[in-house]
Amino acid sequence: DAVDNMELVGHDFYLFIDTATGTPSVDYRRRGWTYGVISLDANCDEKSTAQSELVAYRS
Repeated sequence: DAVDNMELVGHDFYLFIDTATGTPSVDYRRRGWTYGVISLDANCDEKSTAQSELVAYRS
């Protein structure tokens, strides 16, 4: 449904709430007309590896 809605509005991405998990997610168009999904990790905390990698990337 999210991909159909994304195509309907003509955007390259679409933010939606995943009904199965209740988490915010984004679907997006890749090169070659394929699609991807990014979902938030509900178990992620501030001291996780992903968070520290993000902070290192931004600095």
